[in-house]
Amino acid sequence: MIGSIKQIIVPDILVLKRDGRTVAFDADKILAALGRASDELEHPCSEAVLHQIVEAVLAEIRRRFHQDIQIYEIQTIVEQELLKARLYDLAEVYIQYRTKRDFERHQAMDINFTIEKLLTKDQTVVNENANKDSDVFNTQRDLTAGIVGKSIGLKLLPEHVANAHQKGDLHFHDLDYSPYTPMTNCCLIDFKGCWQMVLRLGMPRWKVLSLSRQLLPRFRRLLRM
Repeated sequence: MIGSIKQIIVPDILVLKRDGRTVAFDADKILAALGRASDELEHPCSEAVLHQIVEAVLAEIRRRFHQDIQIYEIQTIVEQELLKARLYDLAEVYIQYRTKRDFERHQAMDINFTIEKLLTKDQTVVNENANKDSDVFNTQRDLTAGIVGKSIGLKLLPEHVANAHQKGDLHFHDLDYSPYTPMTNCCLIDFKGCWQMVLRLGMPRWKVLSLSRQLLPRFRRLLRM
């Protein structure tokens, strides 16, 4: 676990995120990102080396920026300082991770890309719902519709919400249905409406009541599971 870098003088500036938000500068995030990249190496860098890189990054930021800074500008400075320090392996992993995250953000909204994942039976798509068999046509149809819905939904959501969903900071439930339609997949069943419809279709009331008594214990058991 890499320690905090509170002892370093941190620039009193704001960071402009890709989704339009403005957040306070947090040097610990730079250190954490470098730590994750270092852990991927056969011979990870020492904590002291990572601290030195962060110090160099902060010095460069203080020299060049005084009010706010774009997130990509921070990342570029990190890459430059890694190269200056001749930490080429660490720089390569850091750049690859950054590029991978950029690709993932764009691919999540690319319908063609996600449909291709379905056709090639990518596990992240076909195993999304354990209750459905992805080899069944109806399931494939649902998955296809869900992919389209999610791609549209991510574009409709506020950018910071879509970004948080993709990062896993929050989960926007039923994204394959909402917000592009007013439907949800896991809504509660309108039992009262169901029974009223049954009565309108001509089923005797006594039979409806009898059926209700049979089904109610089953629903209660399901709710306790």
